[in-house]
Amino acid sequence: MNVAFEPLPNCLANLKIEVDPPDVQKKMGEITSQYTKQAKLPGFRQGKAPRSVVEKKFLKEIHEEVTRQVLSDACRDAIKDRNLRVLSLSEIEDVEWGDDKSLKFRATLVLQPEFDVPDYKGIPVSVPSAEVTDADVDGSIENLREQQADFPDVTPARPAAMEDYVVVDYDGTIEGEPVHVKFPKAGKPLSHNKDFWIMMTDEAFFPGYCKNLVGANTGETREFDVEVPADFPVEGMPGSKIHYKVTLKELKERVLPEVNDEFAAKVLKDKSLAELRTLAREELVRQKQREADAAKRTSVMTHLTSKVECELPTTLVRQQTQSILDDIVKENQERGVADEILREHEKDLVGSAAQSARERIKGTFILLRIAEKEKITATEMDLRRRIAQMAGRSNMTFDKMVKELQKRGVIDQIREELVTAKALDFVASQAAVSAGAAEEKKEEAAPAEPQNP
Repeated sequence: MNVAFEPLPNCLANLKIEVDPPDVQKKMGEITSQYTKQAKLPGFRQGKAPRSVVEKKFLKEIHEEVTRQVLSDACRDAIKDRNLRVLSLSEIEDVEWGDDKSLKFRATLVLQPEFDVPDYKGIPVSVPSAEVTDADVDGSIENLREQQADFPDVTPARPAAMEDYVVVDYDGTIEGEPVHVKFPKAGKPLSHNKDFWIMMTDEAFFPGYCKNLVGANTGETREFDVEVPADFPVEGMPGSKIHYKVTLKELKERVLPEVNDEFAAKVLKDKSLAELRTLAREELVRQKQREADAAKRTSVMTHLTSKVECELPTTLVRQQTQSILDDIVKENQERGVADEILREHEKDLVGSAAQSARERIKGTFILLRIAEKEKITATEMDLRRRIAQMAGRSNMTFDKMVKELQKRGVIDQIREELVTAKALDFVASQAAVSAGAAEEKKEEAAPAEPQNP
């Protein structure tokens, strides 16, 4: 077999292969024998028809199967002989049978990028401290306390004041039209709402809105104008006047529970305050450890990708970019961002997604090369465990999930994700961790030594 290798840009390569006649004829004999054993022809029992009759009857099918298997075997052998890291076989073209029964063709391969693996042991990283202080626990308890707050009506009745909680109905217009009609990108919440809760502060809901409600009594309706600030992110709106008609329906005060054993038992049944604080500390330790581990992994990947410059497969980058872009759009839509605004920033979003895609793909290739050097693999047990987790989240049986994943052709992708995760765990475990951000902040916040006059 003769093989010519031709590297191309964007991680592509051509293999020009010529399979020698003896190898082709050997495969021809194998396939013809298979057809002879299985052929059902009139006047003959299965497998008893003469070989020449079978060859004549199934000439086209035998020729096609020989071509398919010869091409497949030749590509596999050529890739193995040259130790090529192949992502996919893009296409096979220029298939040509010679008069001497040789077989020529050209295969286009998508390859992993070539690069020198950077040093990955002892990478210097700085991670946040996992230390939990009494102040951290106090803050956690305070958050729980705020979640248990009651909001009774203010009694005796009085006019609304800043820092109160109010429940209102409102309508907003600009030049007589609802705000979202005049400026579609602004969204409907600026135009209308019922039973809307607001804590009355200077910046709540819309700058200047709450101060116009100071002194209002329950049941009272007020009308006033607020000016759209200069930094408002909807084009054309800054400087406009929004006319609001607001009815104050309820006036509330926030009442926080006393921090004692009764409060603790309400948060966690039959727990004392001391036990609640212990549990809160343990959860904070776990949370900070997760944050520290995530920060370590992020720092490691940032370091590794910064050390490698290489071409990346264009098709792979395009697919990953689209996937990331879809996630960005979905997340913003869930946050209520209007489609018009997303389209307005489409160029920036695509650019950001493309950059993230390139870094993510490059990181994957680096981890795969590290896994190769360290002989890190994903076992069948690892794969079964991951599939079982996926089946549980989807309320599917294990076997049904396997069939679904096979149908989608993503089993190898899951195996690759397991390998890269193990490789990242390995590199992170070898990192040289320095003082965390928390300690650095403490040093920054320390009071200066008094100076002699």
